[in-house]
Amino acid sequence: MNTDKLNSILADLQQLKDELTLKASLGQAEASDELEKLEPVFNELKTKMDKVVDVAGDSASELKAAAELGIDAENSDDISTALELAGDNLKEAYSKIKDILS
Repeated sequence: MNTDKLNSILADLQQLKDELTLKASLGQAEASDELEKLEPVFNELKTKMDKVVDVAGDSASELKAAAELGIDAENSDDISTALELAGDNLKEAYSKIKDILS
């Protein structure tokens, strides 16, 4: 499992989220509302990534953690792919908000 990539995705999302939160707090009500809707999505993804990264390297633990988190996976690559796709979807949603603020 590529934990560096997962950590990088999470760091990028955190930075984008923080940037948008700051801009949204400066008066863009529409963006702020959309950002608020994404907060629980970000928190859930962060929780999942953190849990999977914590057990990375132990395939049985990775699969058990994935199952507990509702990730349908047969191997470490499936887990990474699922989390990367979720990160990409969230990044796209953040990008739409960024466009509103631009």
